Amino acid sequence: MPTQFEFSQNFPASPVEVFAVLSQEEFILAKCAATGSLSAKATIELREDNEPGTLINIRILPADLPAPAKSLVGETITVTETQVWSAEKPDGSRSATVNVEFSGPMGFTGTLDLAPTPSGGSTITTRGKFTANVPFIGGKIEKVAAEQTQRYLAAEERVAGEWLSQ
Repeated sequence: MPTQFEFSQNFPASPVEVFAVLSQEEFILAKCAATGSLSAKATIELREDNEPGTLINIRILPADLPAPAKSLVGETITVTETQVWSAEKPDGSRSATVNVEFSGPMGFTGTLDLAPTPSGGSTITTRGKFTANVPFIGGKIEKVAAEQTQRYLAAEERVAGEWLSQ
């Protein structure tokens, strides 16, 4: 049974400013480095209106998994994350679908919602589910992936805050 996931990030800037940072190749590579990636590649695809629409990052991470799962994937995991963002709404908000493929027998599908806050900042809420197609230990693998994703999103929030304060 898939593991449901929800996590919110807070940023001290408007959705327009936050998206401008999140959609830079240099930022994507910086957040990957800050989260322990052994290597990373970022691709930004523009929509017809010349705004960033699809953000893709491929990163190689150490396989920090329970022993039975590690035997399936090896010492590293390749993660391919694809975010497809909507156009900006009048208040600066926007949403995305997100798909994360792991080199092991697992994936994540969900949504991202970038919205303004009353204080002038913004939040991104990630919602979705992890699915590991491994008999008996799939649920454990999903829970580990959810915990690691929370750490990844917390690091992304910290790195974005540093970029926004420059």
